[in-house]
Amino acid sequence: MKPLDKSLVRKLAVVLLIKLALLMALWWGFVRNQRVTVNSEGVVAQFLQTAPGAQGIKP
Repeated sequence: MKPLDKSLVRKLAVVLLIKLALLMALWWGFVRNQRVTVNSEGVVAQFLQTAPGAQGIKP
C-alpha cells in the first residue's frame, strides 16, 4: 500500500468509529428504554379482519 492509501484507511476507520459511537449514543438516549407490549387478542383480530373494500372480490 502507498502511504496515501494507509492515510485514507486510517481516516475512514476514524470516521466509522465516530459514526458508530454517535449511533450508539442516540440509541442509548432515545430508544433503549422504549418497550412495546403485545396484546395477543389484538394481533389475532388484526390478522383476521378483512381489508376495507375487499368484500365481494374473489381471488
